[in-house]
Amino acid sequence: MDDKKKRLFDAAHVLFLERGFKATGISDIAGLADVAVGSFYLYFKSKEDVFVQVYNRENEDIKRQILKKVNLDGEPVKLIHEIIDQIFKLSSNNAILKEWFSNQKLNKIIAAKNETAVQDSLIYSTLMKLIDRWVSEGMVKENMSKERIISLFDALIIVDFHQSEIETDNYYQLMNDMIEGILKVILK
Repeated sequence: MDDKKKRLFDAAHVLFLERGFKATGISDIAGLADVAVGSFYLYFKSKEDVFVQVYNRENEDIKRQILKKVNLDGEPVKLIHEIIDQIFKLSSNNAILKEWFSNQKLNKIIAAKNETAVQDSLIYSTLMKLIDRWVSEGMVKENMSKERIISLFDALIIVDFHQSEIETDNYYQLMNDMIEGILKVILK
């Protein structure tokens, strides 16, 4: 990454963590990076553009931390609930990740710019390995193919990308209920 771009990215990361998206301006980012405001536009199209890039890195960093903490060999229902619980806890204490849940406009931008981000993510690749293990260890119901299991989890991801359209005061509980339902369908 070019030095100026890295400084701008790092400054945006710091400011988005400290202030959130709305309270951070491009001039703030450029000032902290010691770069002219006009130079910002050589590297990023907009504040939303740099935010999505910062969000993606932050999201993957948090997921990496979560996967280091959990026992991937644990009982599937407990394991998945633990991962989801950690995602919600760490996201709610992080001004960058909190935007996914609290800012409908950014939620839609992130979803639109990240069409393949889910499949490329650390959590998704770990889930694929878990599904393979569950199948090989005979933990999955006979009528469940790997493709069907993946489709169920993909549907859950689609719900998450459209969470701003779901009217509920407890999205966390909704996700847990859906995960529990999926696991009851696939596991013996």
